[in-house]
Amino acid sequence: MIIARIVIALTLFLSLSNFPLNADEQPIEPASRLIEHKVKANEQLHLLAGYYLLNCRKWTDIYEWNKDSIKNPNHLDKGQVLKIWVNPVWAPPYDLDKYMVEYRKVRK
Repeated sequence: MIIARIVIALTLFLSLSNFPLNADEQPIEPASRLIEHKVKANEQLHLLAGYYLLNCRKWTDIYEWNKDSIKNPNHLDKGQVLKIWVNPVWAPPYDLDKYMVEYRKVRK
């Protein structure tokens, strides 16, 4: 019985010791690289999220990073510059311009 209590107490102590003690002790996030993307005609947040973040459902991340400059998340202004944080080793998965041409053909 005493051993069980000691085990439970140690388990709780060790699991709680990973939490920050105050706001200044937040865990360090992996380094990211900032890319500034200049919006072209007909680009949308979910397409850019699929390209840069490899998950189109993360469009809200791009919106949050740029909500001071995006008036409507459903419409991006041509020439607008968006800040997008990517993995430090990110490389383009495909040619975005060619993809947009194909995307426009399918949408017509």
